[in-house]
Amino acid sequence: MRFFLLLSIIILSSCENKKETIVNRQQTIKEEMEEVKAFYYKNSDSLESVKKTDTNSAKRLEIAEELVSADGKKIVTLIKLQKEYDSLEVELKKY
Repeated sequence: MRFFLLLSIIILSSCENKKETIVNRQQTIKEEMEEVKAFYYKNSDSLESVKKTDTNSAKRLEIAEELVSADGKKIVTLIKLQKEYDSLEVELKKY
């Protein structure tokens, strides 16, 4: 009988630790997403300011390509992080 009581306590403790781990990872993912967005907007603003001051059409085209590339990288990274966050949300609902 004591064995089953001890086993149930261990299982409950394990579930709580798993839940806490999931919540911590979700928080980390949110922070990573904010960092990605902040980096993108900082980079985007920097490129836009150069674009406004530089009249060379080749340079403007290069900047436009960099903006599109940065936007694509941001989207891919955010989608990956969002998928992981959503899968953790599903896992969290089990507890």
